Amino acid sequence: MLKEAIKEAATIEEATRAAALELGVPVEKMQVEILQQPQKKTFGLFGGCPARVRGYVEESAASTAAAYLKEILRGMGYDKVEIEIKEEEKGCQLALSGEEFGSIIGRRGETLDALQYLTGLVANRVDNSYYRVTIDVGNYREKREEALQELARRIGNQAAKTGRRTSLEPMNPYERRILHATLQNNPKVETISEGEEPYRRGRGFLERGQ
Repeated sequence: MLKEAIKEAATIEEATRAAALELGVPVEKMQVEILQQPQKKTFGLFGGCPARVRGYVEESAASTAAAYLKEILRGMGYDKVEIEIKEEEKGCQLALSGEEFGSIIGRRGETLDALQYLTGLVANRVDNSYYRVTIDVGNYREKREEALQELARRIGNQAAKTGRRTSLEPMNPYERRILHATLQNNPKVETISEGEEPYRRGRGFLERGQ
């Protein structure tokens, strides 16, 4: 997506800086097209015209998502956040650092998931195609995945021994996929999901044949 700004000033340099400021990028990262050279007035009274430039940058889905997320975090009071963009196949990961982000994660990652959902919507509008955005804070996603895998194995073993079904708390689709994937090759248990979003939950973990 192309983002541009057209500015006028007394000199080319001043107009260029004004365009970069409006676009929110450093001057060196912006492409500049000179639309009009400045001309001084004849005898200091007649004619003359200011410098006019067009500054533009090509914005990717990842950079657009990062800029949107940074603005949202600034509104939440996080002014010194750093966002590292890690490109992935058909998407990107935005890794946050620089401040304490406990409130951004929220209970069981609910706040983080909400931010991720909104940021993903913005990124998908860039090229009007699917683009997956993952937001991570302090390797929270990896730690959460490991915890869910351990939970799945523990509950699965319990269900295999007792032959009884076990219900879990409501989880988002990503977390349910982790549970299902962890136990998909376990011949003694099977997993199912039931309910409606956002209260859909993993259910089952029962011994096959029960």
